Amino acid sequence: MIVIKVGGSAVTDKSSFKKPKLEVIDKIAKDIADIRPGRLILVHGAGSFGHPFVVKYRLKEVEDIYGVVQAHLSCKELNRIICEFLLKYGLKPYPIHPFLTFRIENGKINFDRFLIENALKKGFIPVLHGDMVYNMDLNRFVVLSGDDITLELARIFKAEKVGFATDVDGVYVDGVLAKVVTSKDLEKIGFSKGIDVTGGMRGKVEKILRSSVKARIFNVSKLRDFLTCKDVGTLIAEKL
Repeated sequence: MIVIKVGGSAVTDKSSFKKPKLEVIDKIAKDIADIRPGRLILVHGAGSFGHPFVVKYRLKEVEDIYGVVQAHLSCKELNRIICEFLLKYGLKPYPIHPFLTFRIENGKINFDRFLIENALKKGFIPVLHGDMVYNMDLNRFVVLSGDDITLELARIFKAEKVGFATDVDGVYVDGVLAKVVTSKDLEKIGFSKGIDVTGGMRGKVEKILRSSVKARIFNVSKLRDFLTCKDVGTLIAEKL
């Protein structure tokens, strides 16, 4: 089992509203089609489709139902684009929208794992995304990041390989690209610039370390290398 999260910055231009990077998405689909890596779950970020609505309607602080729906529909639009490129190369995407199928309860992410298991058995590639989901504890909709979804899926399905494809080559520690990052390196990782409502690079690394999932962060241009088991980017792991 492989779980890959493609960052919003990798597949969209965050400086422009709802602008997908079609050439990048096309290459992602082609790389997966060429390698045919077996059981695969694909997750993507919201990028310039979802984040602007989260900021505009302050969805991390308050519940604005109109904003919640706007954010979800925009994320769903990007999901459709990515699924269409997968179809272009003969793959079988299975779009799953967390807005409808996920919730947070007792501080944990809950979802129907059998929905994903059955899709995998049928030969589909489940394609999920960061989204607005209902938090039972707070009694309101909240942002659920693609990173959190990825790590939970990796844990539940005991993924052998977990990758975060981004628009950078990996994690930079004190300005130098690191081969391996552990918790002792966190303070030396810089924060991301620009709009990122899900925590930036340091937040991503912290989440991975807390999850106890070993994962690689790498440039999306190296996806083919990742799928063929080459050591790309930066390995995030507390214990090697």
